[in-house]
Amino acid sequence: MMLRRPARSLWLFLGLVVAVGAVFGHVSEGAAFAVFFLFISSIDNKPAFKAQFDAPGSQDSGRGAGRFLSWRRVLPQSPHEQRRMPRLDDY
Repeated sequence: MMLRRPARSLWLFLGLVVAVGAVFGHVSEGAAFAVFFLFISSIDNKPAFKAQFDAPGSQDSGRGAGRFLSWRRVLPQSPHEQRRMPRLDDY
């Protein structure tokens, strides 16, 4: 996890959260929500799209299950493999 400095607009939003909490008489809860939002926003995102759109991994890479659980299928390349494919008319 890598923490980074938030943008100015986030600081304004967090100040607004504390102000709304102060208006309703819950300053400590507003500050707690602001700290929570600050922590969540400082976490760098994980590129989860690579698991779906990257090339399938090997058995050693830990991403081998993507070959079988993904909507991306490898089409049969050779005529022998094409003959072994099930006929869609039979279903």
